[in-house]
Amino acid sequence: MITQQQFEQVLADQQLDSASKEKLKSLYEKIASKEFSDILDHSGNQYVNFVQEGGGVWGVALVGYLYALESFGIRFLRIAGTSAGAINTMLIAAMGDRSKNKSTRIKDLLFQWKFEEFMDGKSIVKQMASRILKSKNYMKRIGLSIFFLFLLIIIFPFLILFLKINPWYYSIPFLGLSLLIYVILHYYHLFKVNHIGLNPGNAFENKLKSALDHFNIKSVSNLNEEYNQNGRKLNLNYRFGNGEEYYNNAIENIKNIHQKELANIDIPKFNYFLNAAQSSDIYKENPFTLLRSDYTIIATDINAKIKVELPKMANLYWTNTDLSIISPAKFVRASMSVPYFFEPMITKIDIAKDSIVQAWKFWLNAEPAAIFEEGVFVDGGSISNFPIDIFHESDIFYPRIPVFGVRLVDQAEMGETRGPGSENILKSPGSFLGAIFDTLKGYNDKTFLTKYTFYSTHSIQYVDCSPSNWLNFFMQDDEKTILFNKGFRAGLDFLEKFDWEDYKYERMLVALKEKGILKQEAKPNVG
Repeated sequence: MITQQQFEQVLADQQLDSASKEKLKSLYEKIASKEFSDILDHSGNQYVNFVQEGGGVWGVALVGYLYALESFGIRFLRIAGTSAGAINTMLIAAMGDRSKNKSTRIKDLLFQWKFEEFMDGKSIVKQMASRILKSKNYMKRIGLSIFFLFLLIIIFPFLILFLKINPWYYSIPFLGLSLLIYVILHYYHLFKVNHIGLNPGNAFENKLKSALDHFNIKSVSNLNEEYNQNGRKLNLNYRFGNGEEYYNNAIENIKNIHQKELANIDIPKFNYFLNAAQSSDIYKENPFTLLRSDYTIIATDINAKIKVELPKMANLYWTNTDLSIISPAKFVRASMSVPYFFEPMITKIDIAKDSIVQAWKFWLNAEPAAIFEEGVFVDGGSISNFPIDIFHESDIFYPRIPVFGVRLVDQAEMGETRGPGSENILKSPGSFLGAIFDTLKGYNDKTFLTKYTFYSTHSIQYVDCSPSNWLNFFMQDDEKTILFNKGFRAGLDFLEKFDWEDYKYERMLVALKEKGILKQEAKPNVG
């Protein structure tokens, strides 16, 4: 719940532009009076589960989105993210008391950080990246230069023959060609010695580790103990009471669905479901049963060829003793290892440890001889850039808390109702390879969201981050401010349109459809 004083403080924020402040003023009363969850704390803050998409330096927009949500008393229990979303997720988890505002401190931190410093490779790498990112036509000019160089090599003999040019001038294009070959070989050598990455990524990991140390988070075990809680230990309240109210409310609403959807449900199956719910005592005196807070960072192990959810699957790579020492910044470093831009994060696996052997058997059904000796981590977005699927629960009693998600796109993606077509996909080898990569990268998330369209309708908001480049690590404060405000306004738009009662009703229809109670042909768009 936002007070008038808090509202005035947000309006006075120097990072908010005039458009954001005007939108905030126009929507304040409407949003401030809305319900977003049935789980609250003693201050009236409302709790949600929150997933954030990866997107390089576009992550600044995530902070703006978070700032909008927290300004209206939204707080978080289960949180997840990939790459840039992993950074934000980690900072939310690490900043202590979940009832406190985190976004203001995260905002201050990101505006202090100079993203350019995270490019800790050779100076030639930074110079080349700077030229490419700051000039839209740089690569086109390079390509044209190479084309004309080869053209000159081909036609020069004819120029000598017909124009009687001194043959020694023929060495000029070959000198240019030699220089080109040298540059290509030099970059190839850089990739080879730096594990196929231009930047080691140590600068980023050390910067994040320093920030986590400042919040008194020294190790993974430390963070798990602080953030991962469940049940009544969360010290939260159910909106209607902390006794049998949740159970009674759930049963009443399940019966209400029966009345509204009588023609669309399988009556025997529904009655069985209702009887099972009424017979269960699990929620009768404790509305917080199975309610929990945790954090998840998504990475990709290209050695084992799996999606890795950290810290849940950390025991594949580290023992409990290891996790009591290493900083959780290492999880984020694994998640943000953009292929070729950053080196993969390589972790040696001690296959002699019983706990690791047991973990590989549990997660991958792997025998000791089949356990890999290394984890080779690249950007989690290569498999799952928007891991909303980890929050989906097929066996749901009745919604107490919603799932919120934010995605980062450019204007072309937002307006794209159809594919770009063969003319654009096959325009060049680069566009063809990019289309393949985008398809593979988004396959898991798109498959889930296509099956469960409910989330796209009720849970997800898009932030248009164009025209900025998601790899522009040379971004200045004015560009950060623009992205931050885009995220903030998108957050306000989402809060304005969100309807908690509709969410609960539709989410139960999804659950009933999964159980075969809601007829497929009756509600084809539910699910």
